[in-house]
Amino acid sequence: MSGVRPPSARQALRLPLADRSGAAAEARAATARFLADVADRETVRDAVLLVSELVGNAQRHTAGPGALLLVRADGALRIEVSDASPRPPTPRAPYTSNGAGGLGLYLVDRLSRRWGWHALGPGKAVWCELRIPP
Repeated sequence: MSGVRPPSARQALRLPLADRSGAAAEARAATARFLADVADRETVRDAVLLVSELVGNAQRHTAGPGALLLVRADGALRIEVSDASPRPPTPRAPYTSNGAGGLGLYLVDRLSRRWGWHALGPGKAVWCELRIPP
């Protein structure tokens, strides 16, 4: 039938992470491989940057990241990073006078179409969504 699009296939990747120096690099590489078929390289770069920020935040502000979950469906990518801390993420204004930092969640907010967090077992997961062009 013309004009009817088949439902998009859902693809997912779960990558267990540990609090070690190579976790963010491993998560970035896995994300780039997961999105290797996406023609819009800017979208892939944004996704890799968002993964790096979320994993880095888990490393800096919690006992470390638990896992990275990437889910593609219906023209969107959901990025989710879990950790063992129940504390919600607290965005800070970038470039404050009290020191460096504060750009992580600011970038997540600016580059993703939406983001949030939810309780996950004793900890939480911080997630964001990007549009994936056809």
